[in-house]
Amino acid sequence: MSVSIWRDASRGLTLFGIPCLAYLPLFGWLFHMRWWTLYTAVAVIVVFAILAKFGLTLRVLWGKFLHLLRGSKIYSRGWWYRNRFNFYD
Repeated sequence: MSVSIWRDASRGLTLFGIPCLAYLPLFGWLFHMRWWTLYTAVAVIVVFAILAKFGLTLRVLWGKFLHLLRGSKIYSRGWWYRNRFNFYD
């Protein structure tokens, strides 16, 4: 059975297993060369490397954060429908 060449088309770009967007602070360091900027850029890359090691992305972390704020109970009707018709009395 052959594997489709399009299977990996939607995956993000990575360099050494770290998403390429994590390296953007290094470009900021090129324009503002200070030691604290370099340390910040390296810290961002290390954080993204740790997240990549656990298989997480920023989109997944954002979803987990929203789930934490929202809670585990999701209603299928809007708030205006629930407030207009009392189903929970």
